[in-house]
Amino acid sequence: MGRSERGQASVEWSALLLVLALIFAGLGYAIARTEAWGVGSNVLHALVCAVGIECDEGDDALVRAYGAEIASLVRRYSPNVAYEADSAELPIDFRRCRKLECSNGSDAATQIDQSSAGLPVTAFTRVVDRRPAGGSVYLQYWFYYPESFTAGIGRIFGHRWPGYHADDWEGVQLMVSRNGSVLARATEHGGYTGWQPWKGWYLVHGGSHAGDVVSGASGERTTPASELTLTPLERMGGLAGQRFEITPPWAKAVYRDPESSGS
Repeated sequence: MGRSERGQASVEWSALLLVLALIFAGLGYAIARTEAWGVGSNVLHALVCAVGIECDEGDDALVRAYGAEIASLVRRYSPNVAYEADSAELPIDFRRCRKLECSNGSDAATQIDQSSAGLPVTAFTRVVDRRPAGGSVYLQYWFYYPESFTAGIGRIFGHRWPGYHADDWEGVQLMVSRNGSVLARATEHGGYTGWQPWKGWYLVHGGSHAGDVVSGASGERTTPASELTLTPLERMGGLAGQRFEITPPWAKAVYRDPESSGS
């Protein structure tokens, strides 16, 4: 087969995948309308990834987004995550599913890298490099959860509890200085914890998903940093068209100014 024929075949194959993606998009919409979730979302995501539409995740994506040096920092300092007991939700990729049943996983005190529905534990990354101006490199790790409760009792009453809201974005942010020191802070209600030395661990509180910078796990289930799926927000298209009940990372002041105190 000549080069032109191979090129034509590649175009035709991409077109076929795109058509299939559109078909499954319709299926995914129908599924969402019936408040159910199944194979449609995962298949659609896989097909969209196959044709390179709005899909770039993993360590290779970090290199494409940030270059090899910064990508190595993002992976090196990615957090080990510990989850407070009695909280089933895990952080997932909102493009695959935004329902609780997609996010829930075992609460056993063991390592976990995917939900019961098979979705990988995902952190969305954002980098602001201020070294050219004499500053630091800021690494942001954002976690998406389909729902949030502000207290344990909220999990009992569900949507009827005043503190409930759909969609939840929380995370941990690092400041890597030019001298090599690393400080970190975690998101909490209405703001952040104070900057403190990075200890390698991020504790997610049950229900609200607000976090703390900690030195290790103590009987909770955990996701090792090496098992986190890292997805750079800078490589994602269509973010402006996404709608959430709370403000997503890319619409926050801290996305532009990494030292902002606004949540």
